[in-house]
Amino acid sequence: MIRDAFEQRCLLFGKKEKQIRSFVEDSKYRKELEYLYASMPLSDAVNYPPELFEGFAAHGHFLRENVDWCRELSEELYLNQVLFHRVNDEEISECRELFYKKLWPLVQGKSMEEAAKIINYWCLEQATYRLTDERTASAETVLRCSFGRCGEESTLLVAALRSVGIPARQVYTPRWAHTDSNHAWV
Repeated sequence: MIRDAFEQRCLLFGKKEKQIRSFVEDSKYRKELEYLYASMPLSDAVNYPPELFEGFAAHGHFLRENVDWCRELSEELYLNQVLFHRVNDEEISECRELFYKKLWPLVQGKSMEEAAKIINYWCLEQATYRLTDERTASAETVLRCSFGRCGEESTLLVAALRSVGIPARQVYTPRWAHTDSNHAWV
């Protein structure tokens, strides 16, 4: 199914089709890259270099092979909630290896539930709520700046959880009960 979806999506890549096809076919992470390209927004496929997505693919493959709780996930959960490169509309940066290096020593040997709690507290220590501009900052930017809106703080947490193979996603409500705005959480 992934290969068929990739083949169909390639037809939409325009001038980038040959470059993307060639890169994916030559990669040792072909399956992961085919999934990413089959499911990513078209703007990601044509505006970012394939090497960026290969970083996500390599890290996801590493987690699937080496982290027990990630290995035990269904294929669908792994692909959609661990491997997938995007959380929101943030600028894409491959920060998962950086997060993994910071977080793995804290969660190694723990259950997935214990690890998720530890990472949640770690993210809480890294960033404080503060209004920012309209575009959601990347998880790496939130870590560097130490602040963000709810959408950015949840982007940080999702990226941090995924960096160690814990499936996570961001959800939104269009209107929050006590404001005229929306709210995001993990």
